[in-house]
Amino acid sequence: MVEIVDFAVAASPFLVAGFLLIGLGWSALRAGMAAFAAAVLGAVFWLDASGLGGAFFAGIGTSWSVLYVLFGGLLLYNLLSAAGAVDAVSRFLGAVEPEKERLALGVVVGAAPFFESVTGFGVAVVISAPILLAAGFSSIKSAVLATWGQCAVPWGALGVGTVIGADLSGTTFAELSDSSAFLNVPLFVVYAVASIILAGGWTAVEKHGVEAVLLGLAAGFGTLATSLYFVPELSGAVGGLLAALTFLALRWRRVKEVRVPGKALFPYAVLVALITLGSGPERIGATLDALDDAIAPFFTGPGLPLILSAMFAAALFGLGGETIKLSALSTVRQWLPTAGSVLAFVLAGQIVASSGAAAILASAAFAAGGFYPVAASFLGALGGILTGSNAASNALFMPPQIEAARSLGVSGELVAAVQNVSGSHASMLAPQRIILAATATGLLGREGEIVRKALPPVIVSVAVVGALGLFLA
Repeated sequence: MVEIVDFAVAASPFLVAGFLLIGLGWSALRAGMAAFAAAVLGAVFWLDASGLGGAFFAGIGTSWSVLYVLFGGLLLYNLLSAAGAVDAVSRFLGAVEPEKERLALGVVVGAAPFFESVTGFGVAVVISAPILLAAGFSSIKSAVLATWGQCAVPWGALGVGTVIGADLSGTTFAELSDSSAFLNVPLFVVYAVASIILAGGWTAVEKHGVEAVLLGLAAGFGTLATSLYFVPELSGAVGGLLAALTFLALRWRRVKEVRVPGKALFPYAVLVALITLGSGPERIGATLDALDDAIAPFFTGPGLPLILSAMFAAALFGLGGETIKLSALSTVRQWLPTAGSVLAFVLAGQIVASSGAAAILASAAFAAGGFYPVAASFLGALGGILTGSNAASNALFMPPQIEAARSLGVSGELVAAVQNVSGSHASMLAPQRIILAATATGLLGREGEIVRKALPPVIVSVAVVGALGLFLA
């Protein structure tokens, strides 16, 4: 009886958040505050409250990192929008592919995965959602499609989460990347098909299903081949780029007739270059790693490159002071309502980890026995939803997952890949990432609606990973 109560208390923040967001349609802020309250009450009255102080400060730091990146992404978008660059890119894509179903396909498995891989933290949502809106998609469809565009998230921010997962599972980054890329191949197809269904209904599958599968496989096998034979950190970026190039190659006649908006795309190229520069050379990376914890978030990750790219865009397009001021004010108005929601959910996640709730949930999966790879997939998904970060999900659940796998005689490398991929994909539905989509599309307060529409292919993906894990075990 005590074990059942332990499990119920440990799971209560998830149950509360899911019921309020999806069932009652509450805003992310209200649902986040309720989940935070459930986590605190569970820690104080039933679990372990000794780590609440540390969890609080860790949550503040994590929230700041996320919100800093979001501010930079919104500022870049607002400046590019004011300069007409977003409309230029949208017109180019519309000229290359006038059918919205196919356009959604190119964004979801091509452009967006590329940006997710080189930036991470859900920045791909902030970049792709405005383009989808400008192409004529409704706000809710733009939000959902942009959310699915994170389908290369195991390699988000050049694979930071996978690096942590490899360290905690006792494998190398290359080994975990290879096995994760193998599991991820069919998932690109899942999101490709889902995107055309959302954009054009089931009849669109008959018209564009073959192309959806082709682009999904291009992204999947491009990711796998890059991990196996090239640079694992760039797997998602190359996979997305290959899908995008395949998308354009299928329309080469139109591409030849349309003027590529090079100036509008240039700030994005600068963004990619800055992120690669900060992540690549050992001397720069060592300098950034040595920064004091208090100032490190200003200089590490995609936050600073986004701010610098925004400044570059303002100079490139010759935006005046008044335009820059209005863009900055618009950014602040979009950003502020998001801060409280992100903070509430991140704090809830930190408390679940520090109170022992995460360990209780992990131990419950041990009862699955020979079916543990399936349980590991859904446990990994739980961690992804809780934390909104592949890195945090692996930090939270990878050690107990590996320990359970060893005790049951299941391959630790396989379970590590299952944890890494399922946690990554489920993190798309984490409140802090859904808030990004809601903020970028003007749907703050309707996060539950976004979750409901974005949920099906994520469930399918987690189930596919579990089934593959069971088959390979």
